[in-house]
Amino acid sequence: MRFLPMLFPVLLATAIAVASDDSRFSGGPADGGPVTLVEALRQALSCAREIEGADIDAAVARLGMARARAGNLPRVDAGADVTFLSENPGAIINGRTVTTADRNIFGLRVTAEQTLYDFGRTSARIGQADARADSSSEIAELTRERQALEVIGAFISARRAEGLRAVAADSLRTALEHRKVAGDLFEQGSVAKNDVLAADVSVANAESALVAAENRVELARSRLALRMGLPGDKAVIPSSGDMPVPLSTVPAIADSVKAAAAQRREVAAKRAALREGEESVRVAASEFGPTFFGRGGYQYDSNDFNPNHNLFSLVVGGRVNLFAGNADEVSRRQAIRLVGKQKNELALLADEIALEAKSAHLALNEAVRRRETAEKAVAAASENLRIQDDRYKEGIAISTEQIEAQALLTRANTDLQNGSHDVYEARYRLLYVRGELMDYLLPLVAQ
Repeated sequence: MRFLPMLFPVLLATAIAVASDDSRFSGGPADGGPVTLVEALRQALSCAREIEGADIDAAVARLGMARARAGNLPRVDAGADVTFLSENPGAIINGRTVTTADRNIFGLRVTAEQTLYDFGRTSARIGQADARADSSSEIAELTRERQALEVIGAFISARRAEGLRAVAADSLRTALEHRKVAGDLFEQGSVAKNDVLAADVSVANAESALVAAENRVELARSRLALRMGLPGDKAVIPSSGDMPVPLSTVPAIADSVKAAAAQRREVAAKRAALREGEESVRVAASEFGPTFFGRGGYQYDSNDFNPNHNLFSLVVGGRVNLFAGNADEVSRRQAIRLVGKQKNELALLADEIALEAKSAHLALNEAVRRRETAEKAVAAASENLRIQDDRYKEGIAISTEQIEAQALLTRANTDLQNGSHDVYEARYRLLYVRGELMDYLLPLVAQ
């Protein structure tokens, strides 16, 4: 028991250390504190698992370059062996048996071989590894860019869900107010019982819509946490402040198509893959040529019958494959066909990117127009509801007209929320399509 006072501080310090190390899952945005878009991006770019995996692939590809360059360096081998024979080796000379070697011999060899010329085989492999490293690096950057776009989409979706929840809450409040008016008029004998029942149904529908909206808010917050690299059961609240808005001046479609073709990571990665394929053709073609090499070596054996225990050698030679079942020619043809396929894929990617740029422009233009139309619709629906409320209180309008006016206003507010957030999302999407998303985000994240 006398050890308990000493053990308690140690356990307390350990618990504090564990809690502080778990900052990825607590003590920050995951605890419910509102985060800005920039904070969400900074979190995602620093610990998202997709980015970590792509960076590992790029690092592995860079190590492949070092392996390919090893072909320019000499190869040094060492070996040792002990030979045990049942009898001493010998020879019959002039009818007599003469011993020529010991029965047990220990041998040691060290050799160094350097390729002198291999008709470009090593340089082609280096070029192949270099192209593969470039492709992996571009894919890693593309993964980072896509992750940022997903975080932006999740952030905007969470803000959209909160806006739609507010619309549902306003709709419920309006329905409750109408239910009170209908109840008062029914008590006064001005309206029939069915008006109260219709108002009750309207309130129930609004309550159900609010419950669904609240669920969508929670799911959207969890998706945002997942995109930020946090566990999916966490929830991150997006801040309600202003977001950075790119592309204050929307460029022309032709300019976006040109920028996308020059700056998209997918195009750069595909070009690097094409270069790797062309180097593969060089590797396959070089297999038909000879390889010239130089080899130096040292050999020791313990045979006492050999007057020279230590031997040094120097060899300059060459080797060429004469027949390998036509495998070299098949490899060359395969490499050529793959290069043709990669060229076709690169051309197809350019066409798809051009269509994607046009689609992004049209989506942005549509979102802007829908938002403008929704703003006018909200103003008209609000005035229509005010008029129908007054007419209903005066007994001129029926309950159905008033409920329809509520539904019109709810739908107009929903369209306004969707249109407003679609504009944000479309602007960032266009920036991504142009290949300029990270150029815009990195200065913000670095602050």
